Amino acid sequence: MPTPSLADACKVLQRSFGYDKFRPGQEAAVTSVLEGKDTVVVLPTGGGKSLCFQVPALLMPGLTVVVSPLISLMKDQVDALTAKNLPAAFINSTLSSAQVADRLARAGRGEIKLLYVAPERFDYGKTAERLREMGVSLLAIDEAHCISQWGHDFRPSYLRVRHVRTQLGSPPTIALTATATPEVRRDIIRELALTNAATIITGFDRPNLTYYVIPARNDAEKEERLVDILRRHDGLAVIYASTRKVVDHLSGVLESARIRVAGYHAGLDDGRRHEVQEAFMSEKIRAIVATNAFGKGIDKPNVRLVIHYTMPGTLEAYYQEAGRAGRDGLHSDVFLLHSFADRFTHEFFINGSYPDKVVVEKTYAALRKLSDAKGLVAADAANILRATGLKNNVREIEGAIRILGRSGALTISSGEHARVNVRLLASPERIKRELTGEANAELGLLRALWRGVGPALQKGAPVDLDGLPPGIGGPGRCIPLLDALQDRQYLVWERLGSGMHLADRSAPLSAFRVDWSGHDRRRAGELDKLQAVQRYAYTNACRRGFVLRYFGDPAARNKCVGCDNCLGIRAAPVEPARKKGKPARKAARAREESSAPQAEDVELDSRGERTLAALKAERTVIAREQQVPAYIVFSDRTLAELAVRSPRSLDAMSRVRGVGPMKLERYGARFLAVLSGRDDTEAA
Repeated sequence: MPTPSLADACKVLQRSFGYDKFRPGQEAAVTSVLEGKDTVVVLPTGGGKSLCFQVPALLMPGLTVVVSPLISLMKDQVDALTAKNLPAAFINSTLSSAQVADRLARAGRGEIKLLYVAPERFDYGKTAERLREMGVSLLAIDEAHCISQWGHDFRPSYLRVRHVRTQLGSPPTIALTATATPEVRRDIIRELALTNAATIITGFDRPNLTYYVIPARNDAEKEERLVDILRRHDGLAVIYASTRKVVDHLSGVLESARIRVAGYHAGLDDGRRHEVQEAFMSEKIRAIVATNAFGKGIDKPNVRLVIHYTMPGTLEAYYQEAGRAGRDGLHSDVFLLHSFADRFTHEFFINGSYPDKVVVEKTYAALRKLSDAKGLVAADAANILRATGLKNNVREIEGAIRILGRSGALTISSGEHARVNVRLLASPERIKRELTGEANAELGLLRALWRGVGPALQKGAPVDLDGLPPGIGGPGRCIPLLDALQDRQYLVWERLGSGMHLADRSAPLSAFRVDWSGHDRRRAGELDKLQAVQRYAYTNACRRGFVLRYFGDPAARNKCVGCDNCLGIRAAPVEPARKKGKPARKAARAREESSAPQAEDVELDSRGERTLAALKAERTVIAREQQVPAYIVFSDRTLAELAVRSPRSLDAMSRVRGVGPMKLERYGARFLAVLSGRDDTEAA
């Protein structure tokens, strides 16, 4: 089969995805992949990273395996592909064993070209071996910064990807990210063992975004600022908060302010998360308040506002999350509500991830004390904390357990997967005599256990039920079978406590390798990243340039046209609440204005949305020229009414609410030109 060419890729781009040409960086990335090179791609959020592997996948003879960290991310991408009748699927923890087996079988028959896999999936069964047998043409690592211990979103599960790559036969590999410093890019190449990797970087600048930082003394002031921003600016909004508790609280605050909003975080059940996500994607709600996991998995091009209620812990996270705004290339605004106290939340998380050495040592001592003769631990983190005698928080104990797991001192089984200890009681003769028939499910389970463990089963051995062959049915089916076999004394079984098993309860911690120096370096690195965000919040210099310099982007030297400092815009003070019993003329006027339709209440079709975006872009240009906040030119409500009415003369424009004689004289002709230009474009 001849090697696909760039011309072939362009045909796929047009036929399958509906685009006339590649965006900057995509063509170079696709060419590199088609030439069989290992490739590292750094494109800004909204730059179209996915097409860099999706297009080649449809041209290559074998399977493309995509490693993706988020269930929501892979679901959105697979849904988008299947909606175009493209052969894609995912396997992750939301599927039953039967569903996983069916998708792997379809991939083996060539019915699936793109298979999205969570990195943890390679821990169970022989997933990598089965994929290798199918023939993997390309391995794509999405959100590749997760593999770097210096990245802002390091995930230990990504460290196994290098081994998985070897198991797959070391196919050509493409690693993609939107936020990677030079150090992180080097780490990605090293951790994945990429050979002569082509590195494609288009830059980090998002010129259609304007960045604002609004200081606030406390949470009450932040809430007022938040409501004010949402009332002054229309369009879809994503609001980031640091914890589930804050997400739930802010959702209530905004609902009370009559803003159509919903909260989204991992504490919601699957049904509710799906309901919220669908409501936002279909624009039944205007805003979503979320922890940071939501935005990474959403692909909504016309988000006009991203608001960080809480300062992120790194500039990488801030820039990636801010990048959810304006992915359609139209003007959008990004706000950071900043209070110095935000730092304390992040320090709490950093201390939990990187506890002091004494915490790790005392945690290990407590685990030895709490374990049984087999090294099994049936205790949660709170009980372990009490056993240490320390006054630290539970999160630090959880961090210590993860460190011990990485050192090999104990094994940790995720709560999503059933890890059990099984001891066989029945003799082979009894099993053959009493459990007959190939279709006997109990006999099938015993055979799978014997194949997986061997003679050790007769003395008792740990078993991961998710690691059994797919046809056995997974934990949901195995546990009732184990209960039935135990009732009839074929075996005895027990869950492995809270999922922890000491490798050698008699061994001191010094017998295991803990990289204390690396641990301390990473903790210091996290604190440095936190400090960088605070410097960004306090700087009086160009904010865009600050971020671009951080990423090593030479565009930092260019003139800024999109941050509050360079535009000379300062946040107006929040008006103190009026004392009860003392009505004011200003308050009465505010009530009168609040009874008028808000921008969020105006219904716009897709054409109206584009017109409104063009009007807002012109307003931004004028605001920059005159060094005033954008709302001084025209409010969002006025622009929305202009988009709906689309006046064709200055006289008609004068009848739009908010267009007085002075503004009509000063700005009318420019906005009429925009409205006329949008119509010409539509007609064409």
